[in-house]
Amino acid sequence: MPSRFSRYKQKIGFGNALKLYKHAKGIRESEIQFSFLEHPVCIRSIYSDIAIFEQIFIDREYDIEVAFSPKNIIDLGANVGYASLFFNAKFPQAKIIAVEPEANNFKQAQKSVASYKNIQLFNGAIWHNNENLFLVDNGLGEAGFMINSTEGSQRIKAYTIPELMNLMGASEIDILKIDIEGAEKEIFENDTTAWLPKTKVVIVETHDRYRKGTSKAVFAAMNQYDFSLTLSGENLIFTNNDLV
Repeated sequence: MPSRFSRYKQKIGFGNALKLYKHAKGIRESEIQFSFLEHPVCIRSIYSDIAIFEQIFIDREYDIEVAFSPKNIIDLGANVGYASLFFNAKFPQAKIIAVEPEANNFKQAQKSVASYKNIQLFNGAIWHNNENLFLVDNGLGEAGFMINSTEGSQRIKAYTIPELMNLMGASEIDILKIDIEGAEKEIFENDTTAWLPKTKVVIVETHDRYRKGTSKAVFAAMNQYDFSLTLSGENLIFTNNDLV
């Protein structure tokens, strides 16, 4: 099995690999300039930041091939912004809206995306309506915060997908990335007609381990339309055959 550094070097080259490896072995937060990103990126000295960075830039789980040039991308569950940075690098002409509910993750994302004028970052959660939500810390770490409509540690603003489309001035979504720790159940089991048939590609990670029925809700909604399915790492990739 290749070493961590060897895997990094194979995927992002020696210089970039050395920077990431040194940080992964260190204990401090830092801003690192990689050759594949236009501006420095913030990586905290916590497991989730390194793990998510590896998932996105080493394992390249969002490196999908599409038969069109994406203009509108929505990143739900942005965490510290790495997926938005990846999409920006791959599709530099796209407008990106990213949504992250947890305050510390949001602040980290702000640092990394501040220099990218085409990325808009919102501190909030995605939901099927605009009711007040609560952020819930179940002890799953910085990448495992969940939302609840009844109780939690702090109130959080809720956005709907059609609302985000309006903020972008978009009638269609080219790529919709969803990694929201179980809230996909509510998103997909409620009315999706205002946005799902208008979305070309949906990238979603389901979390049945946190909330039973999430996969069932996703597939039930997708089966109402003509979507094809492929897999990439932990993600389900649905392509809308009526639009692509």
